[in-house]
Amino acid sequence: MPDSTSPASSHRLRQAMQLRGIGSAAELARLTNQNEVTVRSHVNGTRDVSKRAAEAYSRALNIDPAWLLYGHGPAPDGTRRSSRIDPATELSDSDRSDDIGGTPNVRPAFSEAPDFHFLSKDIPVLGTVECGSDGAFNLNEGPIDHVRRPPGQMNRKGIYCIYVEGSSMEPVYETGDLVYVDPHRPPQAGRDVVIQLVAKTAAGEERCFLKRLVRRSGGKWRVKQFNPEKEFVFDEKDVVAIHLVLKNHELMGI
Repeated sequence: MPDSTSPASSHRLRQAMQLRGIGSAAELARLTNQNEVTVRSHVNGTRDVSKRAAEAYSRALNIDPAWLLYGHGPAPDGTRRSSRIDPATELSDSDRSDDIGGTPNVRPAFSEAPDFHFLSKDIPVLGTVECGSDGAFNLNEGPIDHVRRPPGQMNRKGIYCIYVEGSSMEPVYETGDLVYVDPHRPPQAGRDVVIQLVAKTAAGEERCFLKRLVRRSGGKWRVKQFNPEKEFVFDEKDVVAIHLVLKNHELMGI
């Protein structure tokens, strides 16, 4: 996991993007074949860059992944250009969509990108949640980490985070992604949720899943995963709680 005490990896990612002439998170997502929502959260600093994502960024931006994650190793010097970018096919300014801020079709000055270091690091990371069909929620006696409070949730109590494991929710979530969860907001059909079951694993761990809520009817919760696409049905009596996963615009307050 990235060293949360080092300068923000998001700042270094924006710096590398500026040097390589990449003006938006959407463009970087296309270059690295990653989920655009995940890339945008890495760029704006609401989610730590995972080691897997850092490797993808290092190939696209021609940078050292250790520098991106921890600030160690050589910084990009502005003279190298990513081998993944073909100048003949590079998007023009009129084709770019600015995911970071400012007026559409204008490449932003990255010095003007928001800096989130002023936000309190008081949101607990409670453990990891499996996306698979046998999900186990691994909790420590206390939080395993604390992350920054998103600007759109400054006064919200009870929010927590979980690291994702498994691939069943790809491409929406990948292993290592950090998910913000609000236990006090009611679950909604079409939204992602964390489901905690009454039954525990053989090792005595709580069983929790990260899934997309399809609907609730007749005392049943119907949810689905994406990889492979499949639906599950849980009886209400077998469910301890269902907590709502927050979307990026809710985290940012927009």
